[in-house]
Amino acid sequence: MTAASPAPHNDAKPSVQRPRTGRAPRLLGVDLARFVAVFGMFVIHFGAPFSGGAVELALAGACSGRATALFTVLAGVSLAMLTGRRTPLTGQKLRDARKRIAVRAVLLVLIGLLLATCTDATGFLLTVIIPFYGAYFLLALPFVGMRARGLAISAVLMVALGPQVSYLLRAAVTEGSPVAMMVEAVNSIDPGHLIGDLGVLDLLLLDFYPATSYLALVLAGLAVGRLDLRSGAVRLRLALGGAGLAALTYTVSALLAGRLPDVLMEGTVPVGHPEFLLAARAHSGSSFELLGSLGVAVAVLAGCLELADRAGRAVSPLVKAGSMALTLYALHALVMAWQVVVGGWPLSGVPETLANLASMGQDVSGIPDFPAFPPDGHRPVGFVAFLNMYMPELFLLFSIGFAVLWKQFFRRGPLEGAVSSAVDAFMARTTRSA
Repeated sequence: MTAASPAPHNDAKPSVQRPRTGRAPRLLGVDLARFVAVFGMFVIHFGAPFSGGAVELALAGACSGRATALFTVLAGVSLAMLTGRRTPLTGQKLRDARKRIAVRAVLLVLIGLLLATCTDATGFLLTVIIPFYGAYFLLALPFVGMRARGLAISAVLMVALGPQVSYLLRAAVTEGSPVAMMVEAVNSIDPGHLIGDLGVLDLLLLDFYPATSYLALVLAGLAVGRLDLRSGAVRLRLALGGAGLAALTYTVSALLAGRLPDVLMEGTVPVGHPEFLLAARAHSGSSFELLGSLGVAVAVLAGCLELADRAGRAVSPLVKAGSMALTLYALHALVMAWQVVVGGWPLSGVPETLANLASMGQDVSGIPDFPAFPPDGHRPVGFVAFLNMYMPELFLLFSIGFAVLWKQFFRRGPLEGAVSSAVDAFMARTTRSA
């Protein structure tokens, strides 16, 4: 997710402005794709709105892992937009763009750590992805001056090597080993780990969306963003290529992986089970999962670009909501934490196994990072129960309505504007001091 600010620019101070590249108007289809991604998050965490039964389960399964991948690919597309689109910036303009991206990345990490702390009650139900995006942005800085071909090659290499390297490094972090002792030493002084259990090593390697695996999707998004996304022919190739890549990847993975052992997976491929590197399970970060979800993301982006151009005003509310994806993501995380605390989270769109866990309150033992369900396992009543029962529908309608109303008065969403204002202020200060 990228962020921008409504703060006006002073034309008398060109050094404070963003690099100007003669870029075309905003690609509304990218914002529409962002809405699809954030909608996928709503489905996973709240349940599918206006549906139930098999339809709800199918939609949740389709969104699981792929919504995150779509967000991550779009982060790469946004980096391409910030650095020249089809023709990468060079010289001082590129250096300024890198500086802006770096500041933005640090702010995303800080916002993400704060949000992770505020939503700690969700436990293993929610991993705040915003600080990971900050890490991806920082690691992508050496690549933002590259053209599409070089970026595509880099993405392929990262997909092929990243998950395997991640697995080997995590396997080396065994209790009592020198590597584990080093990790403990770093974590003991890492502010991010101490504040929100999301330190440098967590973001790079050890947590839910490690950069060693997911940076590949950012680079792929950068490569896509370097293409002529206004071209119908390019969109068609992206749609067909993405769908073909997804179909081929999932088919090959199913044939190679075969029947896998019944292992509880939470995030990356579990150490001790390298056979899962051949699987395409959601959130595993395996090469097959990354390739499959990348194909889906590219096809969705191509479809959204075409739909936004053809449908126009019909999808305008969704485009406006997508342009505020960072704000809506943060709000949905806070609402989910509230649901867990009041005991209302299992009332709608929750798998039966997790609903049963929630009903036990805090009597469950042996499950790390367990959510802060009410100790007695009670359920809310009255208006609070109504809100939780219909949260999938209510939050979706709120998101669209809030975005439409906000956009009547401001160019960008609250968090988007705050981040870009901070970036502008930093750039102005450093320019004056230089």
